Amino acid sequence: MKKSLLLFPITIALVIFFFPTTSNSNGTGSPGAKTNSQMDGGNCTGCHSGTLNSGLGTATISSDIPVNGYVIGNTYTITLTGVKANCIKFGFELTAENGNSKSGDFMITDNTTKLVNANNAVSHKSSGTSGSDIKSWTMDWTPTSNSNGNTTFYASLLFSNANSNNNGDNTFTTSLSVNEAIFTAINDLSEKNDFTFNTVTKTIESNTIVSIYDISGKLVLTTKKKSATISYLKKGIYILKSENKTQKIILN
Repeated sequence: MKKSLLLFPITIALVIFFFPTTSNSNGTGSPGAKTNSQMDGGNCTGCHSGTLNSGLGTATISSDIPVNGYVIGNTYTITLTGVKANCIKFGFELTAENGNSKSGDFMITDNTTKLVNANNAVSHKSSGTSGSDIKSWTMDWTPTSNSNGNTTFYASLLFSNANSNNNGDNTFTTSLSVNEAIFTAINDLSEKNDFTFNTVTKTIESNTIVSIYDISGKLVLTTKKKSATISYLKKGIYILKSENKTQKIILN
């Protein structure tokens, strides 16, 4: 009796020890800091075997950020896409960085993704791993005060062979760099609901209602004047908005 009681815990221990590590172990999302970015360092090969960026497959990041750059406080859609023939299981983590700091705020837009790494990155959920040759995820991103100048998006994307262990999977990394839009004074008010900002006199010339927000998004002033000076405001970054236009300015 004692011998059989002793064999039971030994058997359980051996089962646990030799139980295979599956590629589905992170099926509910990355543990975080696996984007291959400058700050994170790690990528999906930290949990899945394989040589980074080897084999057939592609990973790309795209966005609806205009060519002239993003505006602090505006929200944009970021899309990560992976393509690999005969792949039916995918995973990823994506982040944004500006130098030595994380950049902007991510927002979840569907039930296939979630925030990870102290909300500084986005990864898949179990509902967002299935695909057929191609898989895309989208998320919203809003640049904030720590996004001044430029931002680089980094992503690590896993192509799993779904063989119930972490062998034979492929990891691809990609990045996308974008700049902040820098506006200067415009002297043409030909469009309806338009305005210009004179950087020398710090005056708003307008044929519409213009709202002024500080960098935190707080409404500071609304003006209906054709010519309104804002030189008395504190030095800093402000966002000017009308019905059809948004412009970032710097008072110094």
